[in-house]
Amino acid sequence: MSQQNTYMDWPKDKLPAFGADGTVVIEDGNQFSRVVPLEPSQTHVLATVLSRAFYDQANFRYIIPNEQSRLDLLTGLFRVAILASQLYGEIYTTQAVDGGALWIRSGTGLPLRQMMRGGFPSRHLHWKSSDLRRYMNSVAHLDEVHQRLVRGPHWHLLAVGMEPTKQKRKIGGTLLEPLLLRADSDALPCYVEVFNEKYLPFFKRHGFRIMGCGKIPRGGPDFWAMERTPQTISL
Repeated sequence: MSQQNTYMDWPKDKLPAFGADGTVVIEDGNQFSRVVPLEPSQTHVLATVLSRAFYDQANFRYIIPNEQSRLDLLTGLFRVAILASQLYGEIYTTQAVDGGALWIRSGTGLPLRQMMRGGFPSRHLHWKSSDLRRYMNSVAHLDEVHQRLVRGPHWHLLAVGMEPTKQKRKIGGTLLEPLLLRADSDALPCYVEVFNEKYLPFFKRHGFRIMGCGKIPRGGPDFWAMERTPQTISL
């Protein structure tokens, strides 16, 4: 099935545009940029971008309450998440590496905490024990909910974000398009956890629905678990 023959629940005036090589094209103001797979050499740049994008997100404020250390620790944490996505999934970014979407192919029975463990121990010494406990508590609870709600092969969206100055240019949805197209073509669902209620409409516009909601134990934030079923139509 070709990309152009896959339908997604985007507004008709926001349907994806494709370059001659099949990559998704973003209209960014008066310029155009492509959504492309992340190169290994771009790992640190994207980790830094995502650490700024997620700096104020509720789950990271809970895990790392100290504002001075949060940015540095998040950069390391996103480097680990990027490594896990490179090993077990896919990563898409822009040509300028000013945003990215991290995906992991799930349903293999390997929890996220185990996928990320390979790169994490080397950074333990930089974490306070209390922060590390909150991190492990959060990931363990989310893993438990995830495995209970979605079984079988599917795609797990770990993060989608961009430089804060880019938020109003609405490239976040376009960063999702390559993998959503692939998931539709392969008839696979997608899953994501959301920690801010105001972002629920964004994911709903892209076909996700709320499967459940909860709260991270021991004083953690609220979250919503969302799933997107494959969406196809013959043109």
